This record gives sequence, C-alpha cells and structure tokens, in this order.
Amino acid sequence: MSGGVLNLLDVERQGTRALGPGLRYAIWTQGCPFNCKGCATPEAREIVARNVYTVESVAEDIIRSKCEGLTISGGEPFLQADIIQKLLYMVNDKRPDMTVIIFTGFLLENLIGNEAKAVLSYTDLLVDGQYVDSLNDGKGLRGSSNQRLHFLSPRLLPWRDEIENGKRSIEIRFRKGLMELTGIPLKFQ
Repeated sequence: MSGGVLNLLDVERQGTRALGPGLRYAIWTQGCPFNCKGCATPEAREIVARNVYTVESVAEDIIRSKCEGLTISGGEPFLQADIIQKLLYMVNDKRPDMTVIIFTGFLLENLIGNEAKAVLSYTDLLVDGQYVDSLNDGKGLRGSSNQRLHFLSPRLLPWRDEIENGKRSIEIRFRKGLMELTGIPLKFQ
C-alpha cells in the first residue's frame, strides 16, 4: 500500500508529551469543515495545500523516530482518511508497538466509509466531537467536555484516568523565530 500525499499544517518530529502518554510524534492535518469557536489551530481550517509530503516520507520519518506513539490532529484528519489509512498501515507494518491517538470533529458513528473504518482499525484512542469553547473544563486529553474518548483497543487503558481526568500540559518551542505551543489549551477566562 503506497502512494499519495499528505497535506499537513505542521509536524512535531522530536516528539511531545502533551498529546498523550509517552513521547509522541504529532502531525496536524490541513483543512477542516468545522468552524469551532476557540479552535486551538484556526490556521488549519482553510482547505488549501499547505505543507505537502509523500505518505512514504512521513511514514519513514515516524518509523525512524524515537517516539513511542503517534498523535494525529488537525484540521480534520478524516478529510484525508484515504491517505491517513496508508500512513497508519506503513507505520504499523514496521512499528506495531506504536500507539495511535486521533482527534476528530466527526462523531465515531458518522465515520462509516471504508477509508475511515480502515483508519479506525489502526487507532487506539479516538477523541471525537467538535470543540465547544463554553464546555472547556480543562480536564484530560480533550478540548471540551462534550468530546468523547473511545478506547478502540486496550493498549492505552493503563493511562485511562490520566487521559480522562489528568492535568493538561502545554509545551513551548521556538522554531524558525516563532513561538509554537503544543498541547490542549486550558480555558482562559
């Protein structure tokens, strides 16, 4: 299974500990059909080519990394489900130990296409539902309390309490003269 390109907003190749248990490789897809007030990555909404990479190059980078897990956010990853499924297939083939967390604005029960089902078959934790700014309670690995945590495999269950109720963290990095924040933001009143 090969071929195709991923349209990404950004990549965290060195790993982050703010988007799930362990050191996690993180990618943010470009393009989102939702317009959630208070979105953490509004620059990812526009459906335009941003940073285009071959799926093979991203997969190889993830496979070579020292990261223990992969977190995919957006934008909206399921807009590129056909390519994400290829990416996850390639990563799983060489690094079956790597856990996968995906954030989506869609609800699990609406992810019914073949590509979406293929993506879900490689996903350990799906965080679903659109972000609702007024429901940001500052808890766990979700942006707002309406978002649901679906443990699609048992691999992340040892961290369930931390994922559901743990304290959020934000990592700050400086890259190319810009300050970048990684993590799930707290609600600021």
